[in-house]
Amino acid sequence: MLFASFLFPAAVLTVAALALPSQSQTSAMELPKGYSIFVPEWEVQAKPGGDKTILKGTVEEVLDELHGINPNYEQDFGLDLSSPTYLSQPAPAVEKRDDFQDAHFQCNVTIMADARVIADGASYLKGVEGQPRGDPGPNSCGRVSCSWKSAIWFCNDNTHSISAGSYQMLADGTYHIMKQCTAGEWVSGQAWHKDNWRVLVGRDKC
Repeated sequence: MLFASFLFPAAVLTVAALALPSQSQTSAMELPKGYSIFVPEWEVQAKPGGDKTILKGTVEEVLDELHGINPNYEQDFGLDLSSPTYLSQPAPAVEKRDDFQDAHFQCNVTIMADARVIADGASYLKGVEGQPRGDPGPNSCGRVSCSWKSAIWFCNDNTHSISAGSYQMLADGTYHIMKQCTAGEWVSGQAWHKDNWRVLVGRDKC
């Protein structure tokens, strides 16, 4: 379940908010009570110059579908989606240009996730372009990455829809949380952007 709008290389990602997930999907969520969930669509090209395709899901699910359509997807678009081995080195530093460098944060907001998997998710987010778009809030969240029960969420606390810079910014927010909130191999937390949206990291069923 997700939200947002991505732009894969040579492909504009238009994200449209869908209906709330089914009861079975919602029961899998481990966001705090009082949150609403929106789901994204991705408008992508599987091959350079090819037709645009609408896909739905997390960044991992979308990339998996694209690889199924075009096994050479990463090479064709010049992507490097490899991620650091998180447990063997410190959490990636937030770049100076990023708004999250001195951002307010809160740790232990939900059940803890696997820090290494979260690092992988952030790396995948860095591999796409476009502007994440969030439904009106507050506490309106879309799941942009989830694997091995570890999720990254983009949450809008404004009462109007927003676009948040880039998916790189979501990755930077994730790294900020990892830097401040990681305990051993586990992490849970959230970090606020000055424009009243945030990144939330924690456990989810996926």
